[in-house]
Amino acid sequence: MQEEFLELAIHTLLFALYGVLTAGLTAVSALVEYRSYLTVTGGDLLLAGWMAAIGVVALTFAYFLLRDKAMIEYRYLTG
Repeated sequence: MQEEFLELAIHTLLFALYGVLTAGLTAVSALVEYRSYLTVTGGDLLLAGWMAAIGVVALTFAYFLLRDKAMIEYRYLTG
């Protein structure tokens, strides 16, 4: 009984950790994209393009973290 509780607690903590990491990466991506927009309006197109690409990479990583890690933990907890 205690082993089952420990396993459930570990999966719950992992699910929470993956959720926080996904939210953090999404926030970082939004901030980088906003900074890219501000850089475009300032006239530096090369730096703005680079920052936009980094923002897209961060958002893509957040999506894959959510899909591949957090959803697996969620399915374990609900199933």
